[in-house]
Amino acid sequence: MENEKIDDLFDIKKMAKSIKKAKRRASWKSVFITVAVLIILIIVGTIANRNITNQLEGPILNSASGFYEISAPNKFIGKLERYRGILGGENRYTTYKIIEEKVVYTGDGSYGYGLFRDENLNRIGIETPILFGDSYSEDDLQKQRYNELGQREMVFFYPFIQYDNYRNDINLLDDIGQEKVMEVALSFDKGYSFNEVKKMIPEDVTLSWLWVDDVNEENVEDFHVPVRDMNNKIVDTDNLVRSENTVYGVSLFNANGDIQEEPVLNFILNIENGKKYKARWQGEYNRLFTTLGGEDEKLAEDDLQYFGAVVTGNPQNLSQLKNLPFIKASSIGVIIDQY
Repeated sequence: MENEKIDDLFDIKKMAKSIKKAKRRASWKSVFITVAVLIILIIVGTIANRNITNQLEGPILNSASGFYEISAPNKFIGKLERYRGILGGENRYTTYKIIEEKVVYTGDGSYGYGLFRDENLNRIGIETPILFGDSYSEDDLQKQRYNELGQREMVFFYPFIQYDNYRNDINLLDDIGQEKVMEVALSFDKGYSFNEVKKMIPEDVTLSWLWVDDVNEENVEDFHVPVRDMNNKIVDTDNLVRSENTVYGVSLFNANGDIQEEPVLNFILNIENGKKYKARWQGEYNRLFTTLGGEDEKLAEDDLQYFGAVVTGNPQNLSQLKNLPFIKASSIGVIIDQY
């Protein structure tokens, strides 16, 4: 009888050990399954996030790149850094100009994309001293404006507006050392065709960019801004000008400094493609297409005329532009050492 009790006691101990062992196995199995599921979810989530983010980035990237190609005179996007987040990301880039085969750093920029951020990276505003702002009207020309690197802003003048004051920076060439090279914005006396502009510019002067007429000059009120007094009463009007940061045009060179074979066609294709992408630039792409296109609602090379240009060279070569009858105004931009 006592032996049976002892055997039963051992059986209970064995059973307890078996239960504990089974619990440990179940716990480890549960941990293993949980870890395995988490790993699978992380892998699947990472792949899904990457694919979704790429799909979200593509239209914004193409729209931003194309928009930069049709604006920003003589300027290109340099290094592009792409940062992927959760269902979105941010792209940061540098910019540069090419002046007589020399590369000049001009700043940087960024834009966002995705479900939780917009192209402006949810920015609510920008505040800068007037010295760094863009020129919008004739009154803004009282002081030369710059970017944050101290590089001069180029300004363009409409040919159909009679301004009280013009920039004629070509007259400053004699005061600039011959070891310098620079870019100069030229404003014409009227609109010209692509071939006409190429023939008008002297051979020793590098023609790098053409300002496209992107406005309807019949809407006269669109080119004047009201001037108000201390009581907010309109006392006068001011003529609009165009900063280099607000114009559109055709670049004759690509990002490597090589001459483009079909620069006008590239400009047109960028606008046509940009209309397709849902980004903050889409509205401006549509406006350009409508304004520049003919009555047939198609955009062709013959529809474009040019109100100005950007040229580069040294003071000696650029001095050939003095007193040319088709130049209404001139505005010097970046100046650098030639060597």
